[in-house]
Amino acid sequence: MQSRVPCLVVGMLSLLLSNLAGAQDYLWKEIVIEGATVDQAFGLNDKGQIAVSTTVGSGIYENGTLTRLPPLKGFAVLALGINNDGVITGGAFTVAGTQGFILRGSTYTLFSRPGWDNTVPRAIANSGLITGENFSTDLRTFAGFIYDPDTDTFTDATPPGSIETLTQGMNKFGRITGHGREPGIPVGGRYGFVWQQGAITKGKRDLLPFLDRINIDVNTYARGINDSGLVVGFIRDAALRGDGFVGSDAGGYQRLVAPGGEMPGNSTFCSGINNLAQVVCYVWDQTSNPLGAFIGSPPKGGGDER
Repeated sequence: MQSRVPCLVVGMLSLLLSNLAGAQDYLWKEIVIEGATVDQAFGLNDKGQIAVSTTVGSGIYENGTLTRLPPLKGFAVLALGINNDGVITGGAFTVAGTQGFILRGSTYTLFSRPGWDNTVPRAIANSGLITGENFSTDLRTFAGFIYDPDTDTFTDATPPGSIETLTQGMNKFGRITGHGREPGIPVGGRYGFVWQQGAITKGKRDLLPFLDRINIDVNTYARGINDSGLVVGFIRDAALRGDGFVGSDAGGYQRLVAPGGEMPGNSTFCSGINNLAQVVCYVWDQTSNPLGAFIGSPPKGGGDER
């Protein structure tokens, strides 16, 4: 997988890459931090605050400024999500394993899912619910989760039959995005999904919670979802080159290529979307060297009209 995070193993829709619509005419603004290189940019909130990883540490980027995370004794910390209230979540790493953290102001709260070696949050919704992934130290067992800090309870969010799961985005309706991996496939097999938290009833029928399965290329990773149902993520082909995508099952998906991502061998990874339909993406070359991170804004009249 593409992630550099320590210890991370980061109705049916089937689309071939050749049928994915052309690159969306997004307007791109580079995330520039003086004296630092941005390695990765994760979810962004409606205020334009973004959790980032840089060469000088992890923190929250806003309007050209990086506010680094406060130190947490005994741990290395990485910000992975921030909601509209400014509550931050991410991973607290030691050689013994990874725990999740919630950061309110300057106060950390740690949490771990019972029975798992590693708990890594990936995002925090405006409701305060946290999504993420669990994995064993030997990287053989994985699960997606939803964590409710108010009740200190976990809900499993693993698609049936998946042998690798990560959950990340959540909107106000409790719809969640992530990816799973099929067993028995030698290359790839990762598919994106949209999962509905809670019971779903349509007429007299109860629907399965996994609503949409997104297969665009050899690997499809769904990462964020906004309140209008727009999903953002990225795809990777058999050579592990990637492009971003944005859209929905109903309106179709379009390619996202951030500046520099169009060059041979380079890849665009998109990891978050807010309710203005702005996306956050970063570009790496074929050896995973960071080339820039960007906020993408849809063209005027775009976004929610899809």
